[in-house]
Amino acid sequence: MVDENLYLFTGTAEIFIQNRISRIIASYDKQQVSIIKYDMEQTSFSRVLEDACTLPFLEDLKIIILRNPTFLTTKGEIANDAKNFIKYLKKPVETSIIIINATNITPNPSNEVYKALKNYAMIIDYSDSEEIEIKGWITRTCASKGIEIKDSAINLFLEYINSDQVRMVNELDKIMNYVGDGGTINEEVVKLLVTRDLSKEIFNLIKAIIAKDLIKTNKIYQTLALQTKDIQGVIAMISNSFKDLLTTAKLLKAGYSQHDISRFYNVSSSRAYYIVKDAKNFKVEDLEKYIIKMADLDYKIKSGKIEYRLDKNNIIHCPIGKLSFGAEKLDDNYQALLGAIVKAKPAAAKGQYIRSISVSSTMSPSVSLKI
Repeated sequence: MVDENLYLFTGTAEIFIQNRISRIIASYDKQQVSIIKYDMEQTSFSRVLEDACTLPFLEDLKIIILRNPTFLTTKGEIANDAKNFIKYLKKPVETSIIIINATNITPNPSNEVYKALKNYAMIIDYSDSEEIEIKGWITRTCASKGIEIKDSAINLFLEYINSDQVRMVNELDKIMNYVGDGGTINEEVVKLLVTRDLSKEIFNLIKAIIAKDLIKTNKIYQTLALQTKDIQGVIAMISNSFKDLLTTAKLLKAGYSQHDISRFYNVSSSRAYYIVKDAKNFKVEDLEKYIIKMADLDYKIKSGKIEYRLDKNNIIHCPIGKLSFGAEKLDDNYQALLGAIVKAKPAAAKGQYIRSISVSSTMSPSVSLKI
């Protein structure tokens, strides 16, 4: 039998879960309530039960919120204090409300505590939110301050912050404070105040590379190059992402749980959820192969064989060597650069791809070359 004093929230839509918990707390506004919060990565069941079973002193009831309940991800035999928690779930104290916030935590179906919660608690699941819901929330949040936000600004804002809902709340608050009550948020404001999160593009690029989807790989790569104007920086980000994915994939293969990985990287359970989710998309052998390729590319860049930047006017700036290199080596590097640029030509590009080429030494006039 489900008890109204027990709640379990699951899913990834963090802002909606927080909003629902706030509404539950607000529903008891006519009563004296004490709110107690515990991080379950640092708190024992015994401590929670002690609070839950103790009658309120001056208040009418207690609301106990449990964050990071990684105990739901374990399998096998459970400890005695977890068994006592299950006994409590069967007959909770009327003056205590327990809310378990399992945002970005995937419960193990065989976990004994989770099975008990399914029987006795109200389970509210917020899976990945539809974009229309998030857009509606952004519009309503702005409207509450008398702020108008343009549709184009919402689209750009979501593109910049990707799926990071905690960052979404913080960045939106920053923008609203900037324009002030009754102000207007347009694309220019978003570009001015919000830094684009490139992690999703990097992840999609890695997926395209491993899938050998050359068209998609080139498209994402060109987008990143234009956004960062730093080819070497993009290569470094891709390499580091490959390494992190490989480490996580090996940990998962060795039997590490999301909780174990959270401790390994010293990150929150929410962050560990996405690390694990990303790593499950790839095979260890594929990641190892491409890490070697990225290391070779990195060597070529740092040794001066290939390196170029593309500015907003589609002009490429690139050193091909030093005066001490000699004509033959400079020509080798020039041909390697030209080959890399031609190879990177988008399939959809029409007409003349390279318009002009100029060479100069530092602080000297340039010389035009024939194409």
